[in-house]
Parts: sequence; structure tokens; C-alpha cells
Amino acid sequence: MQTDRREWQYCCITKERNRVLCLSGVIPTKWRHKFIIFCGYVLLLIERIMEQGQSIFVGNIKGGVGKSTISAFLFDYFRIRFAERSIQMLDTDRQGTAFELLEPLSKEGEVRHVPVSDRFDGLSLVTVDSILRRMRAEENSLTIVDTGAGWPGNVWQIAMMCECIIIPTSLSWADLRPTLEFVREMDERKEGDMTVTPHLIVVPNRISPAQRDLSLLSKHLEGLNVVLAPTLSDLSLVRQMSSNYRGLKGAEGTRFYNEFIRLGDFIIDYVLSGKLSAMFKDEIT
Repeated sequence: MQTDRREWQYCCITKERNRVLCLSGVIPTKWRHKFIIFCGYVLLLIERIMEQGQSIFVGNIKGGVGKSTISAFLFDYFRIRFAERSIQMLDTDRQGTAFELLEPLSKEGEVRHVPVSDRFDGLSLVTVDSILRRMRAEENSLTIVDTGAGWPGNVWQIAMMCECIIIPTSLSWADLRPTLEFVREMDERKEGDMTVTPHLIVVPNRISPAQRDLSLLSKHLEGLNVVLAPTLSDLSLVRQMSSNYRGLKGAEGTRFYNEFIRLGDFIIDYVLSGKLSAMFKDEIT
């Protein structure tokens, strides 16, 4: 009597990491469904064991919106707030602005400049990928990834490993139009991967303190899975500090300091805590 067995191969893909686990062999049909579920549980357990750290990606295809500046201050904010955690900065921008600001004030190995360009994309991406995976495997680690202007290309794979993407923009159409293109691109990739993270966090920048109405920005973002973060009024103070950067300490007593503390607290309370992920999952289910 012929048994209900046949050769088969099942590939289980963890979309966020682009890793493929292939399992081949002879499995009875009646057990196959349970076996697939079991494999899913095993992969989920491996993911949780291998990645105990967190990471934040700062990006936008538009240049001059404050990515490197925000990255540098986020690094300093988290270093102060989480003195017991391992905080690291990966600057992938060819200009290396965040690296230049932070390197004199940082310990060896905390800040790295790994420029990603068209010419050296392959090597740099492999380096950034390996560093980020190693950091995420370290318990209680937190890595900030700064990026340059232009379409993300293969860098989006790095972004998809992170808890969130911080997207700075002003309300001018020159900044807003490419920002919306970037948001749509990343939102589509998330939808294709059927994943809640990375959360897309839009940070309105260069907003006048008297400007309370963000309805125009909200209207443009309708239909997209994005979150509006607390605003930053102006980074001109930071530009003045660029020759003598002292981090948040150098901005104490200013409006920028209070605004940035509020932004950092927002990221901790909603992103790093997992609260935002829980809200999105509740909405889906």
C-alpha cells in the first residue's frame, strides 16, 4: 500500500532580515502543517535570542533637512539617558557630519564612519549590516544609523532591521515633496514585508514656535502608516555650535534643548518601549 509521503522542500523566510531557512526531507502530509507551525515558532525564538538590542534609522532622500544633526543629538541624548546601555553611532553619510561632531567627545568604537556610496556600496553595506547585527545581538544595546541624501537603494535593508525610521522635514514644498516620496517608498516596503516595524516617525523641523497648525502636513500623510513626532523649531543654534560641539549640554537653557528632550522622551515612551508596536498590532487584529 502506497503511503502518503512525498519529497518536498519548505522555505521559511523571515522577511525583516532577508534570511531563508530551507528544510527538506520526507514528511507525511498529515504532519506537514504542524511541522510548518513548529518551524515558525523556532525561527521566532531564534530572532528573539539573537536580537536583544535596538536600533534607530535616521533617513530622508532630501538633503539639508537635519538628519545628521538630529542623529548626533539623539546619540548624545541616549548616552545621557541610558548610561548603563551600549550606545553606538553608525554614520553612513559620505560627508560624515555626525561622525565629525561626535568623534572628539566619544570613546573609541562608539562612533564609526562607514560611508555608503555608489562606488563602494557592496563593501560598506556588508560592514554596516555586520556591525548592526552584532550590536543588536548585544543585550540592551542601542544603535543610531545616520544616512545621506538620495534614494535609499540597498540601504533600505538596513532600515528594515530597525525599530523606527526618523524622518525630518520642514513644511516647505521643496523638502516636503521628496519626503513624501520617501515615506511612501518605505511604507510600501513594510506592507510588502507585512511587518509593523520600522515605524515611520516624521519629525517636523524648522517649525516656528508660533506655528501650531500641522493640518497641511497631516493631510499630505493621509493613508500612510506614519506618526508625527514633537516638532523642532530651528537648528540654527546647532549650526552655530558646529565648530565647538558640546552635545545637549551646550544647548541647555534654549528652546531647542527643551524641544529635543521632548522628542527623545517621545521615542523612548512610544518606540523603544514597544507601545507603538502594540498599538499598531491591536489595530490590525
